[in-house]
Amino acid sequence: MIELLMRILVYGATLSGIYALIASGFTLIFGVSRIMNFAHGAFFILGAYFGIALIHGIGLNPYLSTIISILMVGLLAAAMYKSIISPVREHEVMVIIVTLAFALIVEQVILLTFGEHGISFPSVIEGVVIVGTVLIPSMRLFVLAVAIIALIMLWTFIGKTRLGKEITAASQDAEAAMLIGLDVGRLLIVTVFISAILAALGGVLYAQVYAANPFIILKSLIFAFAIVILGGLGSVKGSIIASFIVGYILTAMIVLYGARWSELVALLIIIAILVLRPAGLLGAKEL
Repeated sequence: MIELLMRILVYGATLSGIYALIASGFTLIFGVSRIMNFAHGAFFILGAYFGIALIHGIGLNPYLSTIISILMVGLLAAAMYKSIISPVREHEVMVIIVTLAFALIVEQVILLTFGEHGISFPSVIEGVVIVGTVLIPSMRLFVLAVAIIALIMLWTFIGKTRLGKEITAASQDAEAAMLIGLDVGRLLIVTVFISAILAALGGVLYAQVYAANPFIILKSLIFAFAIVILGGLGSVKGSIIASFIVGYILTAMIVLYGARWSELVALLIIIAILVLRPAGLLGAKEL
């Protein structure tokens, strides 16, 4: 029993940390721009595929390839925002259409380039850690540590730096931010860049524990969107809390009953919570 609980605790924390990265990025861009970036799932998986391509293509080590790949994804996201989101930003339905189309294009490009079979990112750390009688892969603990550090850095950036405070101000009232001289357009691009590198880092970490494949794009997007709604639209803290709720539900179901029912049960629980609290866990109630 103790071994089972320990496995759920560690494995659930790993999955939750990965989901927290993608969900916090998704809610960050929504909080500032009020747009639903449905290309976010593509940035998640591109982090993994760019890194794998750099390792096998030019022989970079996993650490360097991770840094370069997430920066590449961030630059791609910024370019995508300027080229296809910015011109239609005032039309919410158009934003959803063009970003979802972008995600589907990425899925098809990956399918044509790498195929449909799952591929894994080379592990940056080997071995196991023995906790009592439970063998925990060191890679899972490493993934959890990196995710926590990244989330702490995000929290510090938002709350302590000048740029982070400007982004917060723009998210609260864009018009007021412009009136006091803030360049909201620049802040939007920076926010898109940051949200994309968070998603890409999550993708790299995901591919080190699980296998990455093109179909993860829509799956990760659905769960990120559900987590953001559950946490409360625009609340980074709420997204992180919701990520751990969903991550532990999924892990417990997988460990206890197998993967077959895990996603269905998780989504049903999300729906049940939202029925009781439509604004989400930390979302503001509408007047």
